[in-house]
Formats: sequence, C-alpha cells, structure tokens
Amino acid sequence: MDKTEYALAMLERFFGNLSPFQVVVSVVALATGAYTFYKSFLQRAKLSLFPGDAVRLVILKSGSVSAFNLMCNIVNTSMKTATLHRLEAEVVTPSREEYRFAWSLFYRYLEGGSTVQKETDIYPVAVARQDSKLLFVQFKAVPGIPSPNWPDGRYKFTVFGWVNRNDKRTSSNLNAKFHIDISPEKAQQLGPLQPQKKPVEIPIPVVEWS
Repeated sequence: MDKTEYALAMLERFFGNLSPFQVVVSVVALATGAYTFYKSFLQRAKLSLFPGDAVRLVILKSGSVSAFNLMCNIVNTSMKTATLHRLEAEVVTPSREEYRFAWSLFYRYLEGGSTVQKETDIYPVAVARQDSKLLFVQFKAVPGIPSPNWPDGRYKFTVFGWVNRNDKRTSSNLNAKFHIDISPEKAQQLGPLQPQKKPVEIPIPVVEWS
C-alpha cells in the first residue's frame, strides 16, 4: 500500500461512511475548533506599538533636550488581556552613537492642542483582548547616560516594551522601530540653549517605520 492509499484508508476509518460534503464540514469544524482553542488557551498576549506622525523633542526648563514626547497606539491582537509594564527607547544618531531613554510620565494636551502638561506618573497599562489604547508618553534620558546633541541627519528610534513581564531583568517582548530626519534648521533650534520658562516641543515628523 502506497502513501496515498494509506492516507485514504485512514480518512475512511476516521470519517466512516460520511459523504464528501459531510467530510468537508467535519474538517472545517475541526480546524475552527483547533484555531479557537489555540487563540483562547495557547496564544500568548501580544502588544504592538505604532507611533504617531511625529516625535516631539522637548526643550526642558533647564535648557537641555533630554526628553521627547511620543503619541502612540498600543494594539492587542491576542485573545488575552495584556499589561504593558515598561517602555524604553534606544536612539541611534547619524554618527551611530546610541542613547537610552525610559518612559517617565503620561502627558495630555491642553485646550488648543499646542501645549502639554503632565497628566500622571507612569503606571502599568492594561489592554483588553483585541483592543487598543492611545498613549501620550514622555521619555527621558536614563539617569547617568547623556542625551544626544541632536545634530541634523537621520535618527533611528527603537521602542522596547515589557508585556506581562514586571521584572526589568527579563527580556523585552515588544519592539517597534521608526526613523526621523532632523533638518539643519531644526538642529539650530535644538542647539545650545538657555533655561526656559516652560518646556517647549520641537516636532520632527516620523518618516519611516516598521
């Protein structure tokens, strides 16, 4: 008995005297049941991060540009609730220098949409199954690590997240990459600065993401 005959014999033993139509219906039902079981019980919670249209570099009151604001959409495509415990960002400059930032606060826009202020401190964000949440997050340079001088050129941003993992020593399981281009004119705005009365945003469009 060759492989084809063997396969047909096994199908006949499994489905008995069912008609071809009944066999198709049974196969579809089995496949649907297996998919539902995987989605409900085996699939791990998964979040994806999608950046907004711009990274908003922040000139702080001290005059340094050691923070940036990012509007992002967090999407849960799984069938389980997912909790985002932490976000960090790595910024690679045009000269290939690497800098590390961590989320520090959630902000909101004031009336008119041109000024932001702190809304809350950072807290774990739960996203229900097959749902999404819009976040306004400020990232600040990790203490002890300097921030870029922001010369003109292309920058690569990689955002790392810890989903359903509340220990930073574990590896991150969320990853989003995007790029910005700082023009010479924008770089001049980000050059050596004096202390400010209030933080100022310099929006830089996102030009490429994955």
